[in-house]
Order: sequence, then C-alpha cells, then structure tokens
Amino acid sequence: MNKDLFNENKQKIENKVMEILDQKIKEHTDNEFIVDSIKEIKRLSVGGKRVRGYLIKLGAMLFGVEDDTYISLAAAIEIFQTAILIHDDIIDKADKRRGMDTINAKYKGHIGISKAICIGDLGFFISYEIINDLNVSEKIKQDILKIYSKTLYNTVIGEIIDVELPLKNLEYHKHMNEEIIYEIYVNKTAWYTIIGPLLMGASLANTSEFNKQKIIEMGINLGIAFQIKDDLLGLYSTSSKVGKTINDVKEGKQTIIYKYAIEKANDEELLFIKQNYGNPDITSDNNDKIIDLFEKLGAKKHAEEKIEDYTKKAIEIINEMDVQNKPLFYDFADYLLKREN
Repeated sequence: MNKDLFNENKQKIENKVMEILDQKIKEHTDNEFIVDSIKEIKRLSVGGKRVRGYLIKLGAMLFGVEDDTYISLAAAIEIFQTAILIHDDIIDKADKRRGMDTINAKYKGHIGISKAICIGDLGFFISYEIINDLNVSEKIKQDILKIYSKTLYNTVIGEIIDVELPLKNLEYHKHMNEEIIYEIYVNKTAWYTIIGPLLMGASLANTSEFNKQKIIEMGINLGIAFQIKDDLLGLYSTSSKVGKTINDVKEGKQTIIYKYAIEKANDEELLFIKQNYGNPDITSDNNDKIIDLFEKLGAKKHAEEKIEDYTKKAIEIINEMDVQNKPLFYDFADYLLKREN
C-alpha cells in the first residue's frame, strides 16, 4: 500500500472524525448524559486503521476525483465503524477494543450492555446525519445513501448468520454448508469493508452503473480474500496467540479453514475437534493443539491459496476497467495479502 498517501489521508480522516464529534459535544453541553455518550464514541474512535475511509478516497481516485471531497463521507463511515464495533463487542463479550475498555466491560452488567446498545445506535445516526449534510448534488447524495443503506443491511444479514451458524454446524461438523460461510464473507466483510466504501467513493465521481457493478464484482473477490486473511490471522498471528485466537476457537467460528480441516480429519482427529472447537471452556493447551492440527491437515495452506486466487480475480476485474490510479489499487490488494494484523 502507498504508505505516504494512506498515512496522509488517515490523519485527515482522524482529524475530521474528532472535529465532528467535538462539534456534537458542543451541541449537547446542557445534557451530560449525551455528552458522556459522544465522548465514549470519541474515545473508542481513536486508533482505527481507517481502511474504509481510505477506500472511499481510492474509489473516487479510480474515476479521477483526487481532491478532499471524500473527507466528511470517510469520517461518517469511520464513525459507523466504531458504532458497529461497540455492538460487536456486546456479541463477543469483549473486554478490550483498540487497546481500551469496551463500553460493556467499562460499565459492566445490564447498564454496560444498555449503554453500548444506545451509544452504538447514536453513532449510526450521527453517520447518517453527516451523509445527509454532505456538500454534493442531491443525485450523488441519494446514491451514497442508497449504497450506505445497502451496506448496513448486508452487514447485519452477515452478522445474523455469523452468530447463528456455529449453533447449528457444531452439532454436525462434516455436514457444513460451505456456501453459507461464503455468504457471511460477502455480506459481513466484502460489502462492509470493500464494496460499500469503494462504491461511495465512486459515487462522488458520479461514475456509471456499469462501473459500479464491476466494483461489486471486484469487491466480492477482494472482500473474501480479506476475510480469509482475517481468519488466518485470528489463528496464526503471534499477536492473537493468547487473545483473539482463543476467542475464535471458543466461539466455534465458522470459516473455510475449519470446514477444510474437518473434511480432511480422520475419526480420532474429528472427535478431538468436535470436543474442543466451540467449547467455551477449552484449555490454552487444547486451543494450541487445534491450531496445530488445522495446519497439519492442510487447512492453513488451503486458505492461503484461496486468498491468492480471490485477490488475482479482483485484480483481473480492475484490469478490465477503464479507471485511473490502478497502481494504488494493486498496492492495496498487496497489503491485504501480506498484512500481519
């Protein structure tokens, strides 16, 4: 990834997010409860990678728009990102987010969950308000709102399946439906992380419907690669060895890595996986054995090959398009393939 361009825009987006939230705090100085809630969004907004905001910039640049028109829209998406993570932390019962206490952990119990739900909702509506106030034509604004709504809708569909699927598949193991795993990848990851931001950026450039469809096709492939890489990092990155890894195995996260492993496992190995994968009381030792077993069975290598395949497909699609700044896209795809966190 072009680090100079990325870091420059990351800082611009960061500054805009803080500016907007500070303005919101000023608007509600007479209500300490609302001020405290916005301060929580601000606290948890610090430290984000700003990948989605950068992709809005990249989506506009693919079609020749290289100014800072994207900044407010990128800030809206990053505030939404923080908001949905606040809700995600409730689902995952997470204690930390971006190195800080989650809202549900900070306030604990019923009040912590209640505050997290409300504050997450507030972040959603702030992001909608920002988009409604964009200084663009009504046609472009309506197009962006349509894409944003579609992105949110698909994300929630993916989240519902992601929450429900382990409850079903862990009962059957070898009878998993791989298509539904990819449905999670497309809805929860591809639309949320890749397609939505790129489409919104492209809309700022008022591009054609043909180009938007190509972005969707390309984004599905790149989004799947992104999620498989995320699943690998959740198991094999050194930073997640004693943290996120255990959570993924405890939760019985349904991935193509897990799917491949149980298909290749013998009866003894399958029994061990069945007893431990998705077990909330799994020991650290058995957790590590599961990870090692997945690699032994070839699941890690299979996932790495899938990442390369889907990334290549995405690049092939972008190569077919009449767009500018293609090297920036190649850099970003390479970053997704090689990232370590």
